Amino acid sequence: MEINEIKQRLSLAQVLQHYGLKPDKHLRLHCPFHDDKTPSMQVYYKTHTCYCFSSNCPTHGKSLDVIDFIMYMEKCSKHEAIKKAEVMITGYASTNVQTQQTHKTMNDNNTESKTAFLARMFTYFRNAVCSSKPAKDYIKQRCLDPTVLEIGYNTAQFHHGARKEETLIQNCVRYGLLSPWGTNSREGGQAYKPFAKYCIVFALKNYKGEITGLYFRSTENNTDQRHYYLKDREGLYPGYPNPDTKKLIITESIIDAATLLQLSEITKDYEILALYGTNGITEEHRKAIAALDNLEEIIFFLNGDEAGRTAVLKHAETIGKLRPGTCGEQSRTIKITNVEPPENEDVNSLLQGHEPGIFTELINNRRHVQTLHATSHTD
Repeated sequence: MEINEIKQRLSLAQVLQHYGLKPDKHLRLHCPFHDDKTPSMQVYYKTHTCYCFSSNCPTHGKSLDVIDFIMYMEKCSKHEAIKKAEVMITGYASTNVQTQQTHKTMNDNNTESKTAFLARMFTYFRNAVCSSKPAKDYIKQRCLDPTVLEIGYNTAQFHHGARKEETLIQNCVRYGLLSPWGTNSREGGQAYKPFAKYCIVFALKNYKGEITGLYFRSTENNTDQRHYYLKDREGLYPGYPNPDTKKLIITESIIDAATLLQLSEITKDYEILALYGTNGITEEHRKAIAALDNLEEIIFFLNGDEAGRTAVLKHAETIGKLRPGTCGEQSRTIKITNVEPPENEDVNSLLQGHEPGIFTELINNRRHVQTLHATSHTD
């Protein structure tokens, strides 16, 4: 992978998150490269660089890009840092043979594979957050932290200017990010309408952790159409639960799940899985839950309204038929409980109006819905 491609696909926010580093509200952090009593490293998300202003730092006087940062963190050569950056982007480090054969992402018709294309586009969307004030304002309004969560923003400019090349447009049309739309009035030729313009973006993942779908939530104050999924929706958010999951919280929306994911006091004890609305339990949800052999409890945390309460009862019955938790010849009892938010509140609105401790209190006071007896079975 070329250095320029790495810099386009790997954001500084991703690198900092990988190393467990979180800047303060002024985008400063304690420099990890020297004994730093006060935050002396300034982060610049717009350029994906950082700079330590301390003269005691071995990097002083040098602006660090993502590769430089990895090199200093790992105390390795630049070549090794490039390989580590590739792993952060793709999950593997390429070699000439791998690039040509094993990890080839182009099909015979020169169309990029869906997972490779969506991974590339989601990186572009994530990078767009840093330079977009509307995106940052909306994310802040929703009390979400883009340095902890994987959040993107769709400016709908990804097919313009230097990025306008035929393979990109072909893939965008194929996978639903663009649709043909009349004729370009300035240049002639085909014009395109972008999908889910001015939306924040979340990745949906398959059981391998690959991005197989995207969810878009409008940042504009529109009442009719606010939620968008790519066609042929695939994947779960934030992904398939850990196979060793014992306690699983199910939320009504992706933003609700994202809200809980950034709270370490919740994630240390619970796995999180988002539905796609009160009626949005898919076959992938069913398969993912049914595969959890160690599951002890399912905790619904849906909206505090009639639709949410009705959905809890309906989905409890559906999940009961899945017989989750069956492990060999053992019989396992699965508890189903429900967290009851205040009337007309949801997970995200609770964080906007309260301290994070409210979630621990509500979850600790969850109520029993029903107990499932998952008996052993063989096919």
